[in-house]
Amino acid sequence: MAKQKRTSTGSTFYGVIAGLLIGLSAAAAVAYFVMNSPMPFVDKASRSAADSPMDPKQSPDPNVGLVPATASKPAQQDQLGELIATLPATPKAAPPLPPPPPAPKAPLASATVVAPPGDNKTYFLQVGAFSVLEDAESVRAQMILLGLPVQIQRAEVNGMQVNRVRVGPYERLDDMNKARARLAQEKIIANVIRQ
Repeated sequence: MAKQKRTSTGSTFYGVIAGLLIGLSAAAAVAYFVMNSPMPFVDKASRSAADSPMDPKQSPDPNVGLVPATASKPAQQDQLGELIATLPATPKAAPPLPPPPPAPKAPLASATVVAPPGDNKTYFLQVGAFSVLEDAESVRAQMILLGLPVQIQRAEVNGMQVNRVRVGPYERLDDMNKARARLAQEKIIANVIRQ
């Protein structure tokens, strides 16, 4: 007896057609559901300005609780604001500077300065000297953000104008060493200047 081969192309075709019809009907049901559901953002976008609960210009200051009622040092209240107010609106392009000399390998912050007894000198920590004033102002702003007293001293060195950024003045070595350690934490090299 001869065996008969059976083909399954007919049942596969009907299976594909049935799957397409089921998928199409599911997609139509989802589309119908989405189109008839309320849109959550449409109502909010169509509000007028008169419906808004509060004018942003009249809103209370959210930072009012962050500032203490009495400042301990009123002279240093807003040095950063004063610095920003003195900066020009558009910075000038500075001429290229020669590369700085290589930094020493040993950390300078670990060394402490020992003063002879009875020394009534004033100490500064010089954190930079710049020919362009804007660069010096930038470093000064960084020192103000660290909470350190800072000033820029102008001098002429080898016929060139130099802006020295100095932290201080400090009359006690302990205070100067604490400031130097704080600068070392920020990886800022500071040289001790005694006047």
